[in-house]
Parts: sequence; structure tokens; C-alpha cells
Amino acid sequence: MTGIADRIGGRVKQLIAEIINDGRLAEEGAQQIKKAENAPPAKPFGNLDKLT
Repeated sequence: MTGIADRIGGRVKQLIAEIINDGRLAEEGAQQIKKAENAPPAKPFGNLDKLT
């Protein structure tokens, strides 16, 4: 997944965990968000800098 998708997925897991009171799912969501924060920045235009 991309950093943005991981961040959104982690937050969704945290929200669902809060609703159903599932601590394990909340921790999994927090880990997914942390993974997203450590991901390299997205390059929407790929290797555009190498084309010039």
C-alpha cells in the first residue's frame, strides 16, 4: 500500500476498534499509521526529474 492508503486504513481500524472496543485492532491501526509515516514520499510523476 502507499503511505496515504496505509494512513487511511490505520485510522479506519482505530475508529472501528473504538466502536467495538477492540484493543488489538486499535494497536494494529496505530502500527499501520506509524508505518505510513515512515514510508518514503510518493512520486506521482515517477521519474520525471530524470527525463529533463
